[in-house]
Amino acid sequence: MSNQRHPIAQRAHELTADLVQWRRQMHMYPEPSMREHRTAAYVIERLREIGIGEIQEGVGETGVVAIVRGQGDRCVALRADMDALELKEETGAEYASRIDGMMHACGHDGHTACLLGAGAILQAMRDTLPGCVKLLFQPGEEAIAGARRMIEDGCLQDPAPEAAVALHVMPEVTAGVIGLTPGYITARCDAADIAVIGTASHAARPHEGADAISLAAQALVMIQQFVARSTDPIHRKVVTFGKIGGGTRRNIIAERVDLCGTIRSYEPETRDAIVDLIEQRLPKIIAELGGRLEVTVTEGCPALWNDEHVLACAEAAACEVLGSESVEVVPEPSMGSEDFALFAQMGELPVAMLQLGTRDESRGHIHPVHTTKFDFNDEVVLPAGAAVLANTAVKLLEE
Repeated sequence: MSNQRHPIAQRAHELTADLVQWRRQMHMYPEPSMREHRTAAYVIERLREIGIGEIQEGVGETGVVAIVRGQGDRCVALRADMDALELKEETGAEYASRIDGMMHACGHDGHTACLLGAGAILQAMRDTLPGCVKLLFQPGEEAIAGARRMIEDGCLQDPAPEAAVALHVMPEVTAGVIGLTPGYITARCDAADIAVIGTASHAARPHEGADAISLAAQALVMIQQFVARSTDPIHRKVVTFGKIGGGTRRNIIAERVDLCGTIRSYEPETRDAIVDLIEQRLPKIIAELGGRLEVTVTEGCPALWNDEHVLACAEAAACEVLGSESVEVVPEPSMGSEDFALFAQMGELPVAMLQLGTRDESRGHIHPVHTTKFDFNDEVVLPAGAAVLANTAVKLLEE
Protein backbone atom coordinates (compact mmCIF):
# COMPACT_ATOMS: atom_id res chain seq x y z
CA MET A 1 0.00 0.00 0.00
CA SER A 2 1.37 3.41 -0.93
CA ASN A 3 0.78 6.81 0.62
CA GLN A 4 -0.81 8.50 -2.38
CA ARG A 5 -0.66 11.88 -0.65
CA HIS A 6 3.13 11.84 -0.84
CA PRO A 7 4.27 13.37 -4.16
CA ILE A 8 6.91 10.70 -4.78
CA ALA A 9 4.43 7.91 -4.08
CA GLN A 10 1.91 9.58 -6.37
CA ARG A 11 4.44 9.90 -9.17
CA ALA A 12 5.48 6.25 -8.75
CA HIS A 13 1.84 5.22 -9.00
CA GLU A 14 1.47 7.24 -12.20
CA LEU A 15 4.51 5.44 -13.62
CA THR A 16 3.05 1.96 -13.02
CA ALA A 17 2.27 1.24 -16.67
CA ASP A 18 5.76 2.32 -17.74
CA LEU A 19 7.43 0.33 -14.97
CA VAL A 20 5.53 -2.81 -15.96
CA GLN A 21 6.33 -2.34 -19.64
CA TRP A 22 10.02 -1.76 -18.93
CA ARG A 23 10.33 -4.79 -16.71
CA ARG A 24 8.43 -7.13 -19.03
CA GLN A 25 10.42 -6.06 -22.07
CA MET A 26 13.65 -6.84 -20.25
CA HIS A 27 12.16 -10.05 -18.89
CA MET A 28 11.47 -11.31 -22.40
CA TYR A 29 15.06 -10.76 -23.50
CA PRO A 30 17.34 -11.82 -20.63
CA GLU A 31 21.09 -11.75 -21.09
CA PRO A 32 23.96 -13.49 -19.28
CA SER A 33 26.50 -11.79 -17.05
CA MET A 34 28.79 -9.28 -18.75
CA ARG A 35 26.89 -9.65 -22.03
CA GLU A 36 23.95 -7.36 -21.23
CA HIS A 37 24.30 -5.37 -24.46
CA ARG A 38 20.60 -5.30 -25.40
CA THR A 39 19.56 -4.54 -21.84
CA ALA A 40 22.07 -1.68 -21.53
CA ALA A 41 20.87 -0.20 -24.83
CA TYR A 42 17.27 -0.44 -23.64
CA VAL A 43 18.17 1.30 -20.38
CA ILE A 44 19.90 4.12 -22.26
CA GLU A 45 16.84 4.61 -24.50
CA ARG A 46 14.56 4.85 -21.48
CA LEU A 47 16.91 7.25 -19.68
CA ARG A 48 16.86 9.57 -22.67
CA GLU A 49 13.07 9.39 -22.84
CA ILE A 50 12.95 10.34 -19.17
CA GLY A 51 15.05 13.39 -19.99
CA ILE A 52 18.33 12.36 -18.39
CA GLY A 53 21.11 13.49 -20.69
CA GLU A 54 24.21 12.78 -18.62
CA ILE A 55 24.77 9.13 -19.48
CA GLN A 56 27.94 7.07 -19.66
CA GLU A 57 27.78 3.66 -21.34
CA GLY A 58 30.25 0.80 -21.44
CA VAL A 59 31.24 1.26 -17.80
CA GLY A 60 32.84 -1.98 -16.64
CA GLU A 61 32.13 -3.37 -20.14
CA THR A 62 28.31 -3.27 -20.27
CA GLY A 63 27.35 -1.06 -17.33
CA VAL A 64 25.54 2.25 -17.56
CA VAL A 65 25.95 5.30 -15.31
CA ALA A 66 23.48 8.18 -15.42
CA ILE A 67 23.39 11.31 -13.29
CA VAL A 68 20.36 13.29 -12.18
CA ARG A 69 21.71 16.78 -11.48
CA GLY A 70 19.94 18.65 -8.76
CA GLN A 71 21.03 21.67 -6.74
CA GLY A 72 24.29 21.47 -4.80
CA ASP A 73 27.43 19.38 -4.75
CA ARG A 74 26.34 16.43 -2.60
CA CYS A 75 25.87 13.06 -4.30
CA VAL A 76 24.41 9.65 -3.50
CA ALA A 77 24.19 6.52 -5.64
CA LEU A 78 21.40 4.06 -6.42
CA ARG A 79 22.33 0.71 -7.97
CA ALA A 80 20.51 -2.05 -9.86
CA ASP A 81 21.87 -5.20 -11.49
CA MET A 82 20.87 -6.22 -15.02
CA ASP A 83 22.01 -9.80 -15.73
CA ALA A 84 19.95 -12.99 -15.90
CA LEU A 85 20.46 -16.70 -15.24
CA GLU A 86 20.92 -19.77 -17.42
CA LEU A 87 17.54 -21.36 -16.65
CA LYS A 88 14.62 -22.40 -18.83
CA GLU A 89 11.61 -20.39 -17.68
CA GLU A 90 8.47 -22.27 -16.63
CA THR A 91 6.22 -19.44 -15.39
CA GLY A 92 3.80 -19.61 -18.30
CA ALA A 93 3.59 -15.80 -18.29
CA GLU A 94 2.75 -14.02 -21.53
CA TYR A 95 5.96 -12.06 -21.08
CA ALA A 96 8.07 -15.18 -20.44
CA SER A 97 11.61 -15.32 -21.76
CA ARG A 98 11.98 -15.46 -25.53
CA ILE A 99 15.59 -16.59 -25.15
CA ASP A 100 15.86 -20.35 -24.75
CA GLY A 101 17.75 -21.34 -21.64
CA MET A 102 17.92 -17.82 -20.20
CA MET A 103 15.63 -16.32 -17.57
CA HIS A 104 15.36 -13.38 -15.22
CA ALA A 105 14.98 -15.72 -12.25
CA CYS A 106 16.56 -13.38 -9.70
CA GLY A 107 14.48 -10.29 -10.37
CA HIS A 108 17.19 -8.14 -11.89
CA ASP A 109 14.70 -7.00 -14.53
CA GLY A 110 12.59 -5.66 -11.67
CA HIS A 111 15.57 -4.00 -10.01
CA THR A 112 16.45 -2.24 -13.26
CA ALA A 113 12.85 -1.12 -13.83
CA CYS A 114 12.69 0.26 -10.27
CA LEU A 115 15.89 2.23 -10.81
CA LEU A 116 14.59 3.64 -14.09
CA GLY A 117 11.43 4.65 -12.24
CA ALA A 118 13.43 6.28 -9.47
CA GLY A 119 15.42 8.13 -12.11
CA ALA A 120 12.22 9.41 -13.72
CA ILE A 121 10.88 10.62 -10.37
CA LEU A 122 14.13 12.36 -9.41
CA GLN A 123 14.58 13.93 -12.84
CA ALA A 124 11.11 15.46 -12.59
CA MET A 125 12.00 17.05 -9.23
CA ARG A 126 15.59 18.02 -10.06
CA ASP A 127 14.93 21.73 -9.48
CA THR A 128 14.32 21.00 -5.79
CA LEU A 129 16.66 18.02 -5.44
CA PRO A 130 19.38 18.95 -2.90
CA GLY A 131 22.27 17.38 -4.79
CA CYS A 132 22.81 14.82 -7.51
CA VAL A 133 21.97 11.13 -7.75
CA LYS A 134 24.07 8.60 -9.64
CA LEU A 135 22.09 5.77 -11.21
CA LEU A 136 24.32 2.70 -11.51
CA PHE A 137 23.04 -0.03 -13.84
CA GLN A 138 25.43 -2.86 -13.11
CA PRO A 139 26.27 -5.92 -15.21
CA GLY A 140 27.50 -9.29 -14.03
CA GLU A 141 26.22 -9.60 -10.47
CA GLU A 142 25.66 -13.33 -10.88
CA ALA A 143 29.25 -13.74 -12.07
CA ILE A 144 30.53 -11.63 -9.16
CA ALA A 145 32.32 -9.50 -11.73
CA GLY A 146 30.26 -6.43 -12.56
CA ALA A 147 30.57 -4.36 -9.40
CA ARG A 148 34.35 -4.66 -9.32
CA ARG A 149 34.69 -3.77 -12.99
CA MET A 150 32.41 -0.75 -12.72
CA ILE A 151 34.26 0.54 -9.67
CA GLU A 152 37.63 0.02 -11.35
CA ASP A 153 36.23 1.89 -14.35
CA GLY A 154 35.47 4.92 -12.18
CA CYS A 155 31.73 4.70 -11.52
CA LEU A 156 32.25 6.12 -8.02
CA GLN A 157 34.20 9.15 -9.21
CA ASP A 158 33.32 12.57 -10.64
CA PRO A 159 31.25 13.05 -8.57
CA ALA A 160 31.94 10.69 -5.70
CA PRO A 161 28.79 9.56 -3.87
CA GLU A 162 28.57 9.76 -0.09
CA ALA A 163 26.45 6.60 0.18
CA ALA A 164 24.90 3.91 -2.02
CA VAL A 165 21.58 2.07 -1.85
CA ALA A 166 20.23 -0.97 -3.68
CA LEU A 167 17.26 -3.27 -3.32
CA HIS A 168 16.60 -6.94 -4.02
CA VAL A 169 13.33 -8.74 -4.61
CA MET A 170 12.46 -11.14 -1.81
CA PRO A 171 9.76 -13.84 -2.13
CA GLU A 172 9.78 -14.36 1.65
CA VAL A 173 8.42 -10.82 2.16
CA THR A 174 4.87 -9.78 1.22
CA ALA A 175 4.52 -8.12 -2.19
CA GLY A 176 5.01 -4.36 -2.02
CA VAL A 177 6.45 -4.46 1.51
CA ILE A 178 10.00 -3.28 2.26
CA GLY A 179 12.08 -5.52 4.50
CA LEU A 180 15.00 -4.08 6.48
CA THR A 181 17.82 -6.15 7.95
CA PRO A 182 20.13 -4.36 10.41
CA GLY A 183 23.81 -5.32 10.30
CA TYR A 184 24.85 -8.17 8.05
CA ILE A 185 22.36 -8.91 5.27
CA THR A 186 24.36 -11.22 2.98
CA ALA A 187 27.37 -13.44 3.57
CA ARG A 188 30.90 -13.51 2.32
CA CYS A 189 31.35 -16.18 -0.33
CA ASP A 190 34.67 -17.70 -1.38
CA ALA A 191 35.20 -20.48 -3.91
CA ALA A 192 37.01 -23.66 -2.86
CA ASP A 193 38.51 -26.04 -5.42
CA ILE A 194 40.21 -29.19 -4.16
CA ALA A 195 41.97 -31.78 -6.30
CA VAL A 196 42.37 -35.04 -4.40
CA ILE A 197 45.32 -36.94 -5.88
CA GLY A 198 45.79 -40.64 -5.25
CA THR A 199 47.45 -43.52 -7.09
CA ALA A 200 45.63 -45.64 -9.65
CA SER A 201 45.55 -49.43 -9.40
CA HIS A 202 43.32 -52.33 -10.38
CA ALA A 203 40.04 -52.48 -8.48
CA ALA A 204 40.93 -55.99 -7.33
CA ARG A 205 44.19 -54.75 -5.79
CA PRO A 206 43.32 -51.52 -3.92
CA HIS A 207 46.26 -51.98 -1.58
CA GLU A 208 48.60 -51.18 -4.45
CA GLY A 209 47.09 -47.72 -4.96
CA ALA A 210 45.65 -44.79 -3.05
CA ASP A 211 41.91 -44.47 -3.71
CA ALA A 212 41.18 -40.81 -4.52
CA ILE A 213 37.43 -41.39 -4.17
CA SER A 214 37.82 -42.76 -0.65
CA LEU A 215 40.20 -39.94 0.22
CA ALA A 216 37.77 -37.35 -1.16
CA ALA A 217 34.95 -38.82 0.91
CA GLN A 218 37.08 -38.59 4.04
CA ALA A 219 38.08 -35.02 3.20
CA LEU A 220 34.43 -33.98 2.80
CA VAL A 221 33.45 -35.56 6.11
CA MET A 222 36.37 -33.93 7.92
CA ILE A 223 35.49 -30.51 6.53
CA GLN A 224 31.87 -30.78 7.65
CA GLN A 225 32.88 -32.13 11.05
CA PHE A 226 35.29 -29.25 11.53
CA VAL A 227 32.65 -26.67 10.58
CA ALA A 228 30.13 -28.25 12.97
CA ARG A 229 32.44 -28.94 15.90
CA SER A 230 35.47 -26.67 15.71
CA THR A 231 33.96 -23.25 14.97
CA ASP A 232 31.73 -21.15 17.21
CA PRO A 233 28.10 -22.19 16.51
CA ILE A 234 26.95 -18.63 17.21
CA HIS A 235 28.75 -17.49 14.07
CA ARG A 236 26.89 -18.41 10.89
CA LYS A 237 28.76 -20.32 8.22
CA VAL A 238 28.16 -23.01 5.64
CA VAL A 239 30.57 -24.97 3.46
CA THR A 240 28.98 -26.69 0.49
CA PHE A 241 30.60 -28.78 -2.22
CA GLY A 242 28.12 -28.88 -5.07
CA LYS A 243 30.25 -30.51 -7.74
CA ILE A 244 32.38 -33.65 -7.62
CA GLY A 245 34.04 -35.62 -10.40
CA GLY A 246 36.64 -38.31 -10.71
CA GLY A 247 37.62 -41.74 -11.90
CA THR A 248 37.82 -43.22 -15.37
CA ARG A 249 36.43 -46.79 -15.17
CA ARG A 250 34.47 -48.92 -12.74
CA ASN A 251 37.35 -51.35 -12.30
CA ILE A 252 40.18 -48.87 -11.78
CA ILE A 253 41.02 -47.22 -8.48
CA ALA A 254 40.57 -43.49 -9.14
CA GLU A 255 43.72 -41.43 -9.31
CA ARG A 256 42.04 -38.03 -9.06
CA VAL A 257 38.81 -36.50 -7.73
CA ASP A 258 37.92 -32.82 -8.11
CA LEU A 259 35.72 -31.06 -5.55
CA CYS A 260 34.19 -27.64 -6.22
CA GLY A 261 32.37 -25.71 -3.53
CA THR A 262 31.79 -22.51 -1.61
CA ILE A 263 32.67 -21.18 1.84
CA ARG A 264 30.10 -18.76 3.24
CA SER A 265 30.54 -16.79 6.44
CA TYR A 266 30.21 -13.37 8.06
CA GLU A 267 33.02 -12.87 10.57
CA PRO A 268 36.58 -12.86 9.15
CA GLU A 269 37.85 -15.12 11.93
CA THR A 270 35.32 -17.82 11.02
CA ARG A 271 36.31 -17.70 7.38
CA ASP A 272 40.01 -17.77 8.25
CA ALA A 273 39.59 -20.84 10.47
CA ILE A 274 37.82 -22.77 7.71
CA VAL A 275 40.36 -21.76 5.08
CA ASP A 276 43.21 -22.75 7.41
CA LEU A 277 41.70 -26.22 7.75
CA ILE A 278 41.32 -26.66 4.00
CA GLU A 279 44.66 -25.16 2.98
CA GLN A 280 46.94 -26.24 5.83
CA ARG A 281 45.58 -28.98 8.08
CA LEU A 282 43.60 -31.15 5.69
CA PRO A 283 46.48 -31.73 3.22
CA LYS A 284 48.63 -33.09 6.06
CA ILE A 285 45.91 -35.54 7.11
CA ILE A 286 45.34 -36.75 3.56
CA ALA A 287 49.11 -37.12 3.08
CA GLU A 288 49.20 -39.49 6.07
CA LEU A 289 46.61 -41.60 4.24
CA GLY A 290 48.74 -41.81 1.10
CA GLY A 291 47.19 -39.04 -0.95
CA ARG A 292 47.80 -35.43 -1.83
CA LEU A 293 45.63 -32.31 -2.05
CA GLU A 294 45.88 -29.37 -4.41
CA VAL A 295 43.81 -26.60 -2.86
CA THR A 296 42.73 -23.27 -4.31
CA VAL A 297 40.56 -20.86 -2.32
CA THR A 298 39.49 -17.87 -4.39
CA GLU A 299 38.24 -14.76 -2.64
CA GLY A 300 34.76 -13.73 -3.74
CA CYS A 301 32.30 -11.20 -2.37
CA PRO A 302 32.75 -9.80 1.11
CA ALA A 303 29.83 -9.93 3.52
CA LEU A 304 27.40 -7.05 3.06
CA TRP A 305 26.85 -4.86 6.12
CA ASN A 306 23.91 -2.47 6.15
CA ASP A 307 25.10 0.86 7.50
CA GLU A 308 22.95 1.96 10.43
CA HIS A 309 22.52 5.56 9.26
CA VAL A 310 21.79 4.71 5.62
CA LEU A 311 19.31 2.03 6.69
CA ALA A 312 17.57 4.50 9.02
CA CYS A 313 17.19 6.96 6.14
CA ALA A 314 15.77 4.19 3.97
CA GLU A 315 13.33 3.19 6.71
CA ALA A 316 12.10 6.77 7.11
CA ALA A 317 11.80 7.13 3.34
CA ALA A 318 9.86 3.88 2.98
CA CYS A 319 7.48 4.78 5.79
CA GLU A 320 6.74 8.11 4.11
CA VAL A 321 5.88 6.71 0.68
CA LEU A 322 4.42 3.31 1.62
CA GLY A 323 3.15 3.78 5.16
CA SER A 324 4.69 2.20 8.24
CA GLU A 325 2.47 -0.87 7.86
CA SER A 326 4.39 -1.72 4.66
CA VAL A 327 7.82 -1.62 6.29
CA GLU A 328 9.08 -4.49 8.43
CA VAL A 329 12.26 -5.73 10.03
CA VAL A 330 13.70 -8.96 8.64
CA PRO A 331 16.09 -9.98 11.42
CA GLU A 332 17.63 -13.03 9.77
CA PRO A 333 20.40 -12.31 7.23
CA SER A 334 20.93 -14.42 4.13
CA MET A 335 23.76 -16.86 3.56
CA GLY A 336 23.64 -15.85 -0.10
CA SER A 337 26.17 -13.36 -1.42
CA GLU A 338 25.83 -10.06 -3.26
CA ASP A 339 28.59 -8.12 -5.01
CA PHE A 340 26.96 -4.84 -4.00
CA ALA A 341 29.16 -5.37 -0.93
CA LEU A 342 32.12 -4.32 -3.06
CA PHE A 343 30.75 -0.77 -3.21
CA ALA A 344 31.29 -0.66 0.54
CA GLN A 345 34.65 -2.42 0.50
CA MET A 346 36.33 -0.95 -2.58
CA GLY A 347 34.49 2.37 -2.60
CA GLU A 348 34.69 2.80 1.18
CA LEU A 349 31.05 3.85 1.21
CA PRO A 350 28.27 3.39 3.74
CA VAL A 351 25.68 1.27 1.93
CA ALA A 352 22.34 -0.41 2.50
CA MET A 353 20.45 -3.08 0.61
CA LEU A 354 16.68 -3.19 1.03
CA GLN A 355 14.43 -6.19 0.53
CA LEU A 356 11.50 -5.64 -1.84
CA GLY A 357 8.76 -8.14 -1.10
CA THR A 358 7.20 -10.19 -3.92
CA ARG A 359 5.24 -12.90 -2.08
CA ASP A 360 1.58 -13.19 -3.11
CA GLU A 361 0.09 -16.61 -2.44
CA SER A 362 -3.18 -15.72 -4.16
CA ARG A 363 -1.28 -15.38 -7.44
CA GLY A 364 1.07 -18.28 -6.84
CA HIS A 365 4.05 -15.99 -6.39
CA ILE A 366 5.72 -18.16 -3.77
CA HIS A 367 8.69 -19.58 -5.65
CA PRO A 368 12.25 -18.76 -4.57
CA VAL A 369 14.65 -16.77 -6.70
CA HIS A 370 16.94 -18.82 -8.95
CA THR A 371 14.09 -21.20 -9.80
CA THR A 372 12.26 -21.64 -13.10
CA LYS A 373 8.88 -20.45 -11.78
CA PHE A 374 9.92 -17.27 -10.00
CA ASP A 375 7.70 -14.31 -10.87
CA PHE A 376 5.94 -11.43 -9.14
CA ASN A 377 3.09 -8.95 -9.48
CA ASP A 378 4.97 -6.08 -11.06
CA GLU A 379 2.00 -3.71 -10.79
CA VAL A 380 2.34 -3.83 -7.00
CA VAL A 381 6.05 -4.42 -6.53
CA LEU A 382 7.65 -2.00 -8.98
CA PRO A 383 5.96 1.28 -7.92
CA ALA A 384 6.87 0.50 -4.32
CA GLY A 385 10.50 -0.12 -5.21
CA ALA A 386 10.81 2.97 -7.40
CA ALA A 387 9.23 5.22 -4.77
CA VAL A 388 11.42 3.93 -1.96
CA LEU A 389 14.63 4.26 -3.96
CA ALA A 390 13.80 7.81 -5.02
CA ASN A 391 12.75 8.97 -1.57
CA THR A 392 15.76 7.32 0.08
CA ALA A 393 18.05 9.30 -2.22
CA VAL A 394 16.23 12.49 -1.25
CA LYS A 395 16.48 11.68 2.47
CA LEU A 396 20.20 11.00 2.24
CA LEU A 397 20.81 14.26 0.40
CA GLU A 398 18.78 16.21 2.94
CA GLU A 399 20.75 14.87 5.90
